[in-house]
Amino acid sequence: MLIRALADLEHRSEQAVIINAGTRLVSTLALASALKFAGMPVLLIDCESDDGSFEHFSTLMERLNFDLMTAPLRPHSLALDWIFKEIPVEKVLLVDSDVEILNARIFDLMRQFIDLDRVFGAGFIEGPNWMNSQSGFARHGYFEERMWIPLTMLKVLPVRAAISKGNSFGERQVFNDFAPSRTISRVIGSLRYRLPSLRTRQFGWLDSFKESHHGLKPWLVWYDTGAELYRHLKYVADYQFVGLPAEFHSSYARHFSGVTNNKLHPGHHLGSPLEAINAYVREQLRTLYGIEM
Repeated sequence: MLIRALADLEHRSEQAVIINAGTRLVSTLALASALKFAGMPVLLIDCESDDGSFEHFSTLMERLNFDLMTAPLRPHSLALDWIFKEIPVEKVLLVDSDVEILNARIFDLMRQFIDLDRVFGAGFIEGPNWMNSQSGFARHGYFEERMWIPLTMLKVLPVRAAISKGNSFGERQVFNDFAPSRTISRVIGSLRYRLPSLRTRQFGWLDSFKESHHGLKPWLVWYDTGAELYRHLKYVADYQFVGLPAEFHSSYARHFSGVTNNKLHPGHHLGSPLEAINAYVREQLRTLYGIEM
């Protein structure tokens, strides 16, 4: 069904949501696999796509049972904030547009725990972990613990409450060399960025001025999408997130990492060559779902 606003959705227990921003091929596989395995209604939100996505999905509604709406193109994290502030459902399953769900097994885990009183979400847990050494921040920059956003189920009410308190799905970085003054920390951090030789220096004599993160004192802490909300809900509001380590997601879902970012920001790193991804997706759509693209 074509809907005009999130408020037009029926109030229901579970709702899968896919955000499409000009990646209709992989989004079609995300949609088809969610309809096959998730066992819940699916909403696809098209955000100002320039590849004929809206027309494509409007036609596809004649064959597949899902809801479709349009929305302004905004940063992913802001789109997630908007969804959880307005959607009239109890639990949202976030499905990235570049995810193929492979089976229904992860949903058994999600549903086993998601309705417990002090649980705010379920899926996969990513981090906390040191940044990849290839980024130049080896064992100094640190990713905060977070839910694995490409496939995660979250309760709307606790997330909405966290957003109302000023938290967000948004990304942010915290320079930590001199925690009593964020200004001084930013100055030191900017020097580290400009001088690569400083990026791999711990400067242990600064440890007494750094905040501890999971028992460690990195100079840079990166809150990836959802990490700030996760931290508030788990470590401040005393909720729990139930999940497997994100490293095991490939048994349940295939993530074509970077496809949407590459579309919005040409040249962004892709996990695999785009031609190979597109060929695989077309074959899956044709053989498993009878969709030719």
